[in-house]
Amino acid sequence: MNEVLQYCWGAVLDLCTPAGILFLFGGSLIGLVLGSLPGLSGGTLTVLLLPIMYKIEPVMAMALLISIYTSSTSGGCIGSILLGIPGTNSSIATVWDGYEFTKQGDPVRPLSVAVICNFIGTLPSMLIAMICCKALAEIAVKMGPWEYAGMCFCAVALVVGLTKGNMAKGLIGVGLAIVLSSMGPDPLTGMRRLTFDVKSLYGGINVIQLMLGMFAAKVIMLEYSRRDKVDAAKRIKVDRFRWPGKDLKSNLGNMFRSFFTGAFIGFLPGLGGPTSTVVAYSTERSLSKEKEKWGKGHIGGVIAPEIANNAGIGGALIPMIALGVPGDAAMVHFMAALQSQGINPGPLLMSSHPDIAYMLFVGGIICGVFVLICEIVGMPLFPKLLKIPYHYLYPAIIVVSFIGAYMVKGNMFGMIVCLGACVLGIFMEYFEIPEMPFIMTVILSSLLEKNIRQGMNFSFVGFAEFFTRPVSCIFIVVGLAMLLWHAFGGLVIKALRKKSK
Repeated sequence: MNEVLQYCWGAVLDLCTPAGILFLFGGSLIGLVLGSLPGLSGGTLTVLLLPIMYKIEPVMAMALLISIYTSSTSGGCIGSILLGIPGTNSSIATVWDGYEFTKQGDPVRPLSVAVICNFIGTLPSMLIAMICCKALAEIAVKMGPWEYAGMCFCAVALVVGLTKGNMAKGLIGVGLAIVLSSMGPDPLTGMRRLTFDVKSLYGGINVIQLMLGMFAAKVIMLEYSRRDKVDAAKRIKVDRFRWPGKDLKSNLGNMFRSFFTGAFIGFLPGLGGPTSTVVAYSTERSLSKEKEKWGKGHIGGVIAPEIANNAGIGGALIPMIALGVPGDAAMVHFMAALQSQGINPGPLLMSSHPDIAYMLFVGGIICGVFVLICEIVGMPLFPKLLKIPYHYLYPAIIVVSFIGAYMVKGNMFGMIVCLGACVLGIFMEYFEIPEMPFIMTVILSSLLEKNIRQGMNFSFVGFAEFFTRPVSCIFIVVGLAMLLWHAFGGLVIKALRKKSK
């Protein structure tokens, strides 16, 4: 306990420096603004910052990233409630009831509730992550290549298995990621493969350049039809914050259940905010005694998603820090930033770089408090945030993306990779190939391959050892079960229903 307090106090002292204040509070303000703008989340900024992360001290880099992540997740409710367009993917479910209040002329009530719920979701989730990461890391450090291979497989399988629509498209995304990740040196022998005698490919495809290209493609494809709704924000007037004590008191059960829903789903690799908010909303609607009012302006429909999405912040940090597996898409950026510093996320992070781990926890808590104060004091200014002209932002973001791709290695090939990723992103969007399985596999494929091959080399019984070791077997079985259920579960349910009739 004394050790935890010592590292937490060290993080506070780091944040009390001019650089710490600039990174934490500056990142919080920018993240809040970007989170409120439809289509431009905090992930936009973190991707743009990745090329320069290696020049920032690791502790300060994590303070900057956690502030942007936390504040943009909280700010997503602004666009959802005032425009009916989610500021971030994590605020999709907030639109369904939050925007109804605005159409009825009372945007302050849902905004006030959302602001408090964001803080209620953030603070306990960070404290839980602080406690769980240490214990989980101590268990994870004892695992061998068999367990890590099973865990990586399970993470990818969960993301593919929970892909909306056609699971085959999720597998296509996984296949594309494996091909791109296989270019360059072999992780064990160092031999070159799939380089086609192109010297620039000898080092492989850079993850940061790949993400910059995918990001640029998504920004290009944002719908300009949103302008009409953004212009409508000029006519919205928001009064001062009102304490929502009555609404919170009448929804205590909703708050408790939604928090644990968000934290648990945030912990599951690759799912994150969008899934947790929809699940929390659907659960509370099914339990409500006023089901007919949901979707027409029920305050419970604002409380459930806004607590769940912020509770997922702490939940997503746990697998990233303790296991080296990203909890959601934002954690991919954190992992890329750490790897650019030569630091590998995983069970050894808590022991080798505890200052970085505790900076994430402490920074998230302080950012949550700061964002709460900013949102309470600045609530009348929310409509003005939505007036930032997109026709200036889009070209600037695209230019910065390609400049960042050049800066990663200082050559034109980085811009070619970025452009190729841009085209690939458009291709995937057109054919509705989900992005999350692709991103997750890009990050985990080298780790998965390395551990499978090491497990085979260290074993006397070959591939069978992956199933004779209990932990790795459980991971593999869970992953396969998820894939099989998603593929054939609907047919099984239909058959059972037909039989019961």
